[in-house]
Formats: sequence, structure tokens, C-alpha cells
Amino acid sequence: MRLQKAPPFYYGWIIVATSFITLGVAFGVWYSFSVFYIAIIDDFAWQRATTAGIFALFTISHYLCAFLTGWLIDRFGPRLVIPVGAMWLAVSLTLLAKAQNIFDFYLIYGIFAAIGVSLIGFVPHATFLPRWFVKRRGLALGLAMAGVGVGMLTVPPAMQHLISNHNWRYAYQVLAIIVLFIIPINLFFQRRDPQQIGLRPDGAEIRSADNSDSVKAEQSESAVIIDQNWAATEWTRSKALKTKRFWYLAAGFFLGPFAIQGVLLHAVAGLVDGGMTTRMAALTFGFLGICGSVGKITLGFFGDRWNRETANTIGMAAATLGVLALAGMQLLPELLPYLFAAGFGFGYGAAAPLFPSIAADIFQGRHFGRIFGLLSLNLGFGGAAGAWFSGLIFDQTGSYFTAFIFDIIALWLSCLCFWLAAPRQIRLSRSHHKC
Repeated sequence: MRLQKAPPFYYGWIIVATSFITLGVAFGVWYSFSVFYIAIIDDFAWQRATTAGIFALFTISHYLCAFLTGWLIDRFGPRLVIPVGAMWLAVSLTLLAKAQNIFDFYLIYGIFAAIGVSLIGFVPHATFLPRWFVKRRGLALGLAMAGVGVGMLTVPPAMQHLISNHNWRYAYQVLAIIVLFIIPINLFFQRRDPQQIGLRPDGAEIRSADNSDSVKAEQSESAVIIDQNWAATEWTRSKALKTKRFWYLAAGFFLGPFAIQGVLLHAVAGLVDGGMTTRMAALTFGFLGICGSVGKITLGFFGDRWNRETANTIGMAAATLGVLALAGMQLLPELLPYLFAAGFGFGYGAAAPLFPSIAADIFQGRHFGRIFGLLSLNLGFGGAAGAWFSGLIFDQTGSYFTAFIFDIIALWLSCLCFWLAAPRQIRLSRSHHKC
């Protein structure tokens, strides 16, 4: 069979760079709610649980759209879906700047903006990025998802500056304009998968014919198959739902975001309650985002070289130390806020590259977008429950301490679920094999 050498620079890395920028904007919108949260409470004098309910509905709506988003990516590809989602989100944020009551926030931010973020955010990228890489899947996802941290570093502090100098309505108008910039970037550079432009995952050699034998050869070049029967199965939604591994993943996908969003949404408020100014709290939150980028790249990289479960466990240990630092912030306010940002940021960074990598290791195939979309419903319900629960605990007790203890328990239960799902028993990357 005639072989043609792949080009010297694999186009998959262009996809990673495009995704990095897009995710930075998407999650800049997502996590900037932490600073809008305080401004909205001050403006309307709502309770924290009521205001957190806006974000809880946003999270649920975002992931309720996940199955549709996965289907749209499978059907139309990110080059169309992401620009449409960006336009939808920009319009939603413009409308949000005119909100007058709680109903407006629940409808516009909780539903409309959530749909836009769903179309440009985690779920679409977690669906198509694994198609571009197998051997370096964790690293590639980590690099792309590091855009989330950059978005957290830049957007929330910028929004806090605009809120302080103007108001939250003006800040939302500026945020809508920022979202529009990702439309041309994705129209020009984004693609569905390497086959669309005549390439193979990881930049492997291109064969003149494409048949099942070449696909098997490609897989053997990129991954070590441990369970041949499982890997050979063409996984559909109905088949996946009948396996224990799917439900272990579903539980892990619920419990992880329960803890992560339960901490992240209330982080700025918790820092302010501990004595920080809103400006310093926003900057600390931005530092957390950069630590998250380091965690995404580092833990994604080591997930390829060890196994996903081990890398995720290290992340959960770091996140636990961070939550403990935030819970005890008043004991040492000069140091513990920054330990929180470093530890929790690095640790929660495991979720972005490792959750989709774990799912892809188990259920990869042409129906993966729909399977991942189904799993992502649990990301939404878990994140919404965690965000609302932390606000409720504060309203009842005047402290986040109890909520943070529950978050730590949820982190470790999530970790256990991924060990039980055991992607290491199905396939390992060639990077792991060479260690």
C-alpha cells in the first residue's frame, strides 16, 4: 500500500490553539458570574441561595443542551456550530444588560446564555478534540482547556474593573462584544476531525486507501489495547447505558462538578467574607484560573504517561488542600487565600482534560459525541446542585464551612467512581507504554 508522509506540522495543533481561544472566552463568561454575583446581590438585595439559583439554572440548562450539542457537532461540525453559538451568546448577554428582576436573570442568563455557552464551550470541544489525538490526547486536551484558566485570569478581573468604574450592565455589554471575536477565528480555522482534511489522529502517516485494516493499524500506532473485545465494540447510546462503566462515569461526572462548582461560584464571595477586598478577591480568582491552566496541561500530560485515574487522584488531592485552605482562611489570611488558589486551581484543572479523556478511552467511536452529551447531563446537574447547595448552607449558617466539607467528600467519591470505571483496563496511550 502506498504511503504518503504527513506534513511536518500537524494541523491538530491549530485546532488546539483555536479551541484554547474559544474556551477562554466561553469560560470567561461562565466564571465572571462570580464577580457579577456580588454586584447583583448588592444591587437587588437578594439572598445568596436565590442568586446562586440563577447560576444553578444556567448550569442545568447548559448541560441539558449537551446531548443536542454533541449531536450537532457529530452532524454539522464545530466550524458551523461554534460561530452560531457565539452569536446566540452575544445577543443573550446584550439582553442581560437590560435585566430588571429575578425572572429576567433566570430566563436570559439561566437559559438563553446557557445555550450559547453550551454550543461553544466544554461539551463540543470534549467531543471533537479527542478525534484529533490518541497518543497525546490528555496533553492536547490539557493545552486546549488551559484557555479556561486564561479566561478566568483575564475576564473576571476585567469585569470587576468595569463594574467598579461603571456598572454591571455596562460590563455585560462589553462581554457581549468580546464573545463576537471568536466567530471569525472558528470560521477560518476550526474543523470536525483530521479525516475531513485528509489526515489521521496524532499526525500519523496518510494512506492512499482507508479501510478497516488501516484504521486498526492507526489505532495500534496510537494506543495499547488492553481489552480487545471492548475496544472492538461499536458503542452506541443504548449499548453504553447497559454497562456499569457508563454509570460509574455518570456518578463521577455528577460528584466532581458538585464540588468544583460549589467552590468556584462562591470563591470570590468566600474570599470577601474572609476579609479581602472585591478587587483582590477577583485577582486571586484570576490567579486560581492560571493555576488551573497549569493543572490542565500537567495532569493531562501525566494522564497520557501514567493512567487517567492516577493523574485525576493527584488533582483531587491538590484540590482538597485548596478547599481546606479556603475554609480556614481567617486563621492565616496573609497566606491561605493564595494556597487555596494554587491548590484548588491546580487540582480542579484535572477535570477538563481527564473527564473527556476517560470517557473517550472507554467509549470512543463515531457515536462518542452523543454518548458524551448524555454523560454531560450529569456535569450540569452536579454543578447546579453544588452551586445552589453552597449558597443554601451559607444562608442557613452564615458560613461556607459545612458546604466545603461536603465538597471534599464529593471530590473523593468522584475519584473512586473513575477508578471503578477503570479506563486503564481498556486502552492506554503509547506515551504510557513507552514510560
